[in-house]
Amino acid sequence: MTLNSPPPERGQLKITNSIKLLFALACTAGVLINYNNAIMEGAGASTTSTNKLEIPPPKESHNYIEELMYKYKSDKSRDDHSYVKLYNMIFANIRHSVTNITEIGISHGQSIQAWFRYFPHAEIHGFDKYPPKRVVQNNLDLLKERVHTHIVDILQQNITMADLGFIPESMDIIIDDGPHSASSQETFLQKLFPCLKPGGYYIIEDIGITGRGNGVSKFHDDPSKLQQATRDILEGHDTIWVDTAIGHRAWEEWLRRVGSKWARDTTHHNSYMVVIQKRTDPLREPYQMHYNDAAMRVEGVVVEDGSDT
Repeated sequence: MTLNSPPPERGQLKITNSIKLLFALACTAGVLINYNNAIMEGAGASTTSTNKLEIPPPKESHNYIEELMYKYKSDKSRDDHSYVKLYNMIFANIRHSVTNITEIGISHGQSIQAWFRYFPHAEIHGFDKYPPKRVVQNNLDLLKERVHTHIVDILQQNITMADLGFIPESMDIIIDDGPHSASSQETFLQKLFPCLKPGGYYIIEDIGITGRGNGVSKFHDDPSKLQQATRDILEGHDTIWVDTAIGHRAWEEWLRRVGSKWARDTTHHNSYMVVIQKRTDPLREPYQMHYNDAAMRVEGVVVEDGSDT
């Protein structure tokens, strides 16, 4: 109705209001239909609607691996060895692209259950010398679509990864959570590292202070005690030493539970890790050291010329 038009008659008003009411009901029905279609699609039903209501998936915690290790009661959890602190740092941004993760040591399968959920597109391989208990194997069998258990002693000299069907540069992540002896950690590293993809991670957990070989004394204190093949891997790739005991919120209780054989204080314990990322390019040769030469000296400053390179 324009400003100069005559006022509508009473019947005209009724028709106009009816049209408005019908239009409003139609709009409401359209929203409900689209909402129902969206729900049906989520349940596997199909719809031809192109204007459906989007229902976002549940928001995932930034520390999802922490929650999973709590849920499945693994000693990698935040209040045990605290390995999840590192795993969240290096895996959170790549977990959807990982296609293969291998862990040495099955035990009760708790970390495998967590890896199964954390890496939704990965084949999970677990190695152990001893078969897991029946209840554990039955549990893992329910995940056999992507979980594969291998009962074999790969420390045996005559066993090769090729014999087991693993080809070079095929694994994204390898975690050694096996016997924890320094000798086994070296042998596993030498056998499995060739199977790691360039850019992939090889992680040795539970490097300890006692047991069959003091790993801390070799990997950290005096690497000259290591075999040359082990040193070649450590020195030829990007290797770091990680102490996840720092920041432990219940350290005294942890010491009480694990006992002095494995952990005595914040220096002598078995929550150390070696983390190796396989390089995609070889190191520059020869080595180039700047300390006491060009670093922190005026004559060592590279003068900018305004270019971006």
